[in-house]
Formats: sequence, structure tokens, C-alpha cells
Amino acid sequence: MTHTKVTGAENIKWDLRDLFDSIDSPKILEGMEKTKKEACEFENKYKGKLAQQSSESLLEAFETLERIIKPEYKIGQYVQLVYSIDTSCDKVKALMSQVDQIGSEVSNHFVFFDLELAQVSKEKYQEFLNSDCLSEYKYSLSLTKKTAKYNLTEKEEQVINLKDITGESAFKKLYSDLTSSFEFEFEIDGKLKKMNGSELRALRHNPDPKIRRSAMKTFFKSYEENSLVLSQCYNNIVKDQSIEKNLRGYKNAISIRNVGSDLEDTAVEVLHDTTTESYKLVHRYYKLKAKIMDIPDMTLADIYAPMPEANKVYTWDMAKNLVLEGFAAFDEDIYKKAKSMFDENKIHAPVAPTKRGGAYCSSSIPELKPYVLLNFLGKPRDVATLAHELGHAIHDMYCAKQNLTNYHPILPLAETASIFSEMIITDLLLKNETDKQVKQVLICDKLEDIFASSHRQNMFSRFEINSHKKIDKKIMSTPELCKLYTEELKLMFGESVKITDEYKWEWASIPHIYESPFYVYAYNFANLLVIALYEKYLEEGESFIPKYKEFLSLGSAASPLDITATVNADITDPNFWHKSLNYIERLIDQLEEIVNN
Repeated sequence: MTHTKVTGAENIKWDLRDLFDSIDSPKILEGMEKTKKEACEFENKYKGKLAQQSSESLLEAFETLERIIKPEYKIGQYVQLVYSIDTSCDKVKALMSQVDQIGSEVSNHFVFFDLELAQVSKEKYQEFLNSDCLSEYKYSLSLTKKTAKYNLTEKEEQVINLKDITGESAFKKLYSDLTSSFEFEFEIDGKLKKMNGSELRALRHNPDPKIRRSAMKTFFKSYEENSLVLSQCYNNIVKDQSIEKNLRGYKNAISIRNVGSDLEDTAVEVLHDTTTESYKLVHRYYKLKAKIMDIPDMTLADIYAPMPEANKVYTWDMAKNLVLEGFAAFDEDIYKKAKSMFDENKIHAPVAPTKRGGAYCSSSIPELKPYVLLNFLGKPRDVATLAHELGHAIHDMYCAKQNLTNYHPILPLAETASIFSEMIITDLLLKNETDKQVKQVLICDKLEDIFASSHRQNMFSRFEINSHKKIDKKIMSTPELCKLYTEELKLMFGESVKITDEYKWEWASIPHIYESPFYVYAYNFANLLVIALYEKYLEEGESFIPKYKEFLSLGSAASPLDITATVNADITDPNFWHKSLNYIERLIDQLEEIVNN
């Protein structure tokens, strides 16, 4: 049994009855079978006939498709939520496998829809785009035509859906199941304790450097011991993507994600290049932190070492009240949306041995409120994580005005509300604080959050870009993957910290590069975007808030370029990203002034 400090989060558990009463509910598989039957009927009704549809009848098709798949989204969300709080439950795993299998069959009945729409004549397509009744689907329709060149034949698309069950998806699931099963024995306070990965990694915030360093060696040891499986999983996932990339005609591996995000490769390259150029800010900060902490041999295990004044443990109620106070000071409606997540038991906060690590916000359909999973240990970063995930929930609630097609926030902007929410809380704390030492802690925490969400994600993304290029030509050995990752670590941190040998295994502990290739740059995109947006809020005051809410409410109903234009941001301008980095430099300047005075 895992032992943690009592924070009050132990009994904060979500109520999933809005979804289903239990995993034994017959409605789950009945719902999936009904969805499959209706999907088959949809295919029979519309396949081969889309070019003959009027705008009104195409609207009916869109609405019917959404109605059919909503139960599947709801079921998928429920099973994933249950699995997340007990990843060892064979019963849940079996149900998940059944749901995935039927879901793949359902998807195959819809494969024809976008493929056939993409082949409609230019004249007919323009008729659809100009139709008032299809105005809500205009962006979706334009994307379908724009990405048509990457489509395969219907049979080929169906084969890919089916082979993924035992191919790419299977390797992703193997990775998740394996790493979720890791348990660690670690001695602390004179006692040998069993911990999961989240608890062990949280020891990076322990004031004792011996504990920090030993904890990370223990953590990475499990990844080293399972390196054969982890390397094979990564190679096979990347190779699978490489094959599909070549079949579809994408320019680069990252282009698959960029096209899905409706971003030009060149725009994402500017983001990567600008962030990489600013690694000097990372070097500058960690040299400063080593001085503050008097750690001449600072290692990567020490980069989150807490300041002496930051050892405070937050209870659940303290964290909740702090976050809600920050939201209330910003906007009443945003506060109410955040508060409803607590009031309606939409949060699962305890730490448990077989619970998935980390944190996330889950949403499925506009009619249902999202759910938040946390592993709350009472650390300062747990408070920031609470604000972050509630930001996602707030974003989803504003998007609920959209139809299902446009509901989920577009990927490059999906982290905007979450990071903005963190900045609201930081701003509240800095504004109320008069003690220089405490301000020093707050600035350090904020800089470390930025580097974690921006520069560190940029490093992960660069590793992905380079490893995908290499695996495109040949499978990479485990030592080659470790070497490539270590090179990226050295580039990001320079001489500011010592990179100890065990960190060469860190790449294997990053779920996103396995489960959602190239997703990580979205964090960097959002982080630097939000810094600029927050600067605009500070300049414009309350007049900015309605524009910000409109930004959030658009979901995926428009392109990233058009959505950011609602707040007068130009994401194509390199100077826009440089302005964001100026904010980071100002924070470091403020920190240096405090330290040197």
C-alpha cells in the first residue's frame, strides 16, 4: 500500500454516473452494437450518393453522423476514465478491448464519407461551402478538400483501421500497460515504501539532494531494465507512421500532425527554431538557481529542487480556494464554470498504486461536462496542475456551444486556457506578495513551469523529429536512441547542469512520444502564445476578456490563424514568438535583481 501525506484529496473522487453506473452495465456493449448497426445503415444510405445531395440533405447527413457516434464517444470516455484509476484491472482491460474492436468496425462504416466528399466536383463543393445551412460545417468542409490529397482508397483506409488494432495501437497499449505497472521501492524517512511513478518523480521536489538524485536513478532503472520492449515499441510505432506517411505522401513525419492541426510546416519550424535559439535563457536561469541554492554540482535531478521557503504542503481545500479565488478575480463566469467541477464531483484527485500517473482533462460530447484526473500530493506544482486542468475544463465548457464536429479545441490551441489559467494564479500570488524571498520562489516556480511547458517540450519534439528521420531509414538501436536524446539534453541545458548517465533513459518515460507523436509541440505553441495573450490582457484590461471567451468558444470551428485573430494575434510573424520570449527574459532580470540585492 502506498503511503502519502494526508492532504484531504484522498476522498476527492469523481462521480461517473452521468456516463454509466458501472462497467458491468449492459448498456455499454449494447450501445456499441447499436452504434455499429446505425453506422452500417448510414453507409448504406449515403455511400456513393454524396455528390447528388443538396446542401440541406448534406446537413442532415452531418447531423445524423454526429448523433450516431455520440454514444460511442461517451462509452469510450467512460471506459478510459475507469481504466485510468485502476490500470491493473483485467475486467476493465477486457471491456476496453471489446469497445476498441467495435469502435474500429464503426469507423470503417464512416471511412467513405470524407473520401467521397473530397471527390465531389469543385462546383458542387463550392455550393456546399456557400450554403447558409452548412455554415457551421464550413471549416470542416474546407479541411476535407484541402487534405484530400493525403487520402487513400476506401479499402486501404479500412485496412489501416483494422491493422492498427494489432499494430500501432497495440504497441501504444503495450507501452501504457507496461509503464503503468511499474512499482518502485524507495527508502525515505528510514522506511522502505512502495510508490508509483508519479510519487517517485515528485521526489524531485524534495529538499534533500540525495533523495532527489536517488529517486530519479530508481525511476529510470525500471526503464533501463525494460529497454528492449520500450525500444521495440517506439521503433514499431514510428516505423508504422513512416510507412503511412510515405503511402499518403506527407513531406515529413511531423507534417501528419501539422496538416491535422492546419498549420504550415514552416510555421512550426519557426516555433522550433525560435525556442531553440532561446535555450540561452534556460542556461542563464539554471546557473542562477545553482547560485541561489548553493548547489555547485547541480544535476538534472535538482532542477526542480524547492527553495527553502517552498516546503509548504497545500491541503486540497487550500489549493481549491486559491485557484477559485484567482478565477473569481479574473472573471465571474469563468469562476462559476471552475467551481461547478468541484460541486458536481468531476474531479478524481487521490494517488493510488495502480492509478495512471500525471493529470488530464477528459471530454467527449458537448452535452456532458468534462472530468479531471489528478495525482494530488500537495506540492506547489499540484496547485498549478489543478489550475491547468481546470483551464482545459473551462475551455471545453465554452466550446459546448459548438456541434460535435467543432467541439474539441483545435490542437495547437488546446493548451491555451490551461496555461492561461496557471498565469492567472501566478499573477494573483505575485500581486499579493511583498516578501522578496517569497517573490523569488514564485518567479522561480513560474520560470520552471514555462521551461517545462515550452523549452522542454521543444526538446522532446526535436528528439521526435530526428528519431523519426532516422527510423524512416532504419530501426534505431537502444544505445542510438539514448545517444540522440542525450544530445538534445546537452543542447537545452548546456553547462548549466550536469547530465547524469541515467537521464539517457528519459525519452522512454515520455508517454506523448509513444501515444501521440508530435503532440508535444502543442504545449510549446500554447505556452508562448499564452504569454503574449496574457501581456495583451495586462495592457487591455477587462476589454480583453470578451475576446478571450470568444477565442475559447470557437473550438475547432475555424483555423488556428482565424481563431487567434479574434484576439489580434499573428502566429505567422516570427516577431510574435520573440515577444513572448522577452517576457521570460524580464522574469529572469527580476530574479537576478532580487538575488543580487
